[in-house]
Amino acid sequence: MDLSTFLQQCFNGLSVASIYMLVAVGVTLVFGVTGLVNFAHGELMMVGAYVAFFVAPEGGASSVAGIAAGMVAVGVLAWVLERGIFRHTFSRPVNGFLVSLGLILVLQNALIEVWSINPQQMQGTFQGIFKLGGVRISEQRLFVILVTAALFVALYVLMTRTRWGLAMRAAAVDPEVTASMGIPVPRVVTAVFVLGGLLAGVAGTLLASISPITPLLGSQVVVKGFAIALVGGLGNAAGAMVAAVILGLAEAMVAGAGFAELKDMVSFALMILIVIVRPQGIFRGTEARL
Repeated sequence: MDLSTFLQQCFNGLSVASIYMLVAVGVTLVFGVTGLVNFAHGELMMVGAYVAFFVAPEGGASSVAGIAAGMVAVGVLAWVLERGIFRHTFSRPVNGFLVSLGLILVLQNALIEVWSINPQQMQGTFQGIFKLGGVRISEQRLFVILVTAALFVALYVLMTRTRWGLAMRAAAVDPEVTASMGIPVPRVVTAVFVLGGLLAGVAGTLLASISPITPLLGSQVVVKGFAIALVGGLGNAAGAMVAAVILGLAEAMVAGAGFAELKDMVSFALMILIVIVRPQGIFRGTEARL
């Protein structure tokens, strides 16, 4: 693999890692505060993807409206699910896990009923390709990377510089002590669910702009999202980001070497190795429970 090919695969890997990162951080935020492993998170992502496709199938400037619509739709759905269903399972996380498995089938079949099983793809905001040295830069993939970077800067500010962010972090460490200090933990939990939903919605809309989507794709992506969250340290957002980059680059390098059919095997083998060597994850995760 020459230098140009290596750099090309790094760029491609970062665009894929951006999607994984959004999914994994949404998963790990919810787990960190509630202890809930929500396997329906991938289906929330696909709801965002299809809403964006419905609003702006032709892409261009209207795709920004599609991204916003996808975010809002999934944020509202996450709020409804937390308030109406998951809130009643927090005392027994295994019940929440079972509920999330049921929601996979409900949401998948709802999407199939509305949009069918056939692959769809939303046109991206940008269609051009330019060269930087020997690397072909897709403007849309660059847009995906930049949007993800901007979101994580905003997330960092939210978590470290605002009262709600500090409340979320406190609730993840010890919800009982947090509640005794007058912080409304149930509202914090709702906020975390909505935040995770917004990230899932963005992930879905960005994925739809660079790859064909089907209602079944969410389950495939969320498996990697959970694996990334585990490798990074379940409940640790920074660890999820690092693990997502490692996975995205590993997949891209394997594909660039001509073994695209082996990329899933290699990426999961790498994650298994990391977990064996460092069981607590790249960064230490949280054991928080409500």
